[in-house]
Amino acid sequence: MRQGALRQEAFEELEAYVLGTMEEGQRITFEQKLASDPELREELELERENILAVEMAGVERTLKDLRAAHGTGSTEGGSRWAPLLKYAAMLALLLGAGIWWAVRPSAQERVFAQYYHPDPGLPVPMSVVKDPEFQDAMVAYKLEDYAEAVAKWEPLLRTNPGNDTLQFYIASALLAQGRAGEAVPHFREVAANAVSAFQGKARWFLYLAYLRSGNHEAMRHMGITDDPVYGERAREIERQYNP
Repeated sequence: MRQGALRQEAFEELEAYVLGTMEEGQRITFEQKLASDPELREELELERENILAVEMAGVERTLKDLRAAHGTGSTEGGSRWAPLLKYAAMLALLLGAGIWWAVRPSAQERVFAQYYHPDPGLPVPMSVVKDPEFQDAMVAYKLEDYAEAVAKWEPLLRTNPGNDTLQFYIASALLAQGRAGEAVPHFREVAANAVSAFQGKARWFLYLAYLRSGNHEAMRHMGITDDPVYGERAREIERQYNP
């Protein structure tokens, strides 16, 4: 965990994400950072716990106020309120559990965040596609401006639909934005291309895209658990994520 207090801006960002008030574009960017930053994930879990603690403290304070308001009454009156206080305490526990359950990430989101790391991209001066537009898009990709990269690469793919480099990096940029469903067809095409230099990585990212989408059946049908490079990680995922 990062040392010292969180900056106010960072705290507000975490709070907005936990409470579900973050705008869609900001949420996608935040989830991209979350996928590659274990310290940020730890801070997010702490923020969830803090918000839950605040909710529980508020309910507990209400219960104490009720006890104080009726504590000066007769013994008979106190015994009359005891069952109500017991039910209120039970309701508080259920409410707290419900809040925790609502804000916790799903199983596939937690496992995906643990294993997904965006492809670093090609060295721009050595890009295999000698095209300044491609290279401009690769610069945007490396700066994590994935939307701009996709916007620049897609016209190139329309004129050269068989280009496996474009297919792979468009898919990579889409997955980095949280658009796993849109990334799947591109990754699938490269993964099926036996002569592509990106085939192995495309299979791995296709597997992760299925994981992000919750498509466990498609994950199993890939047979990637036997892959000499990615098989061990895939088996670990299978052990952790078993819906």
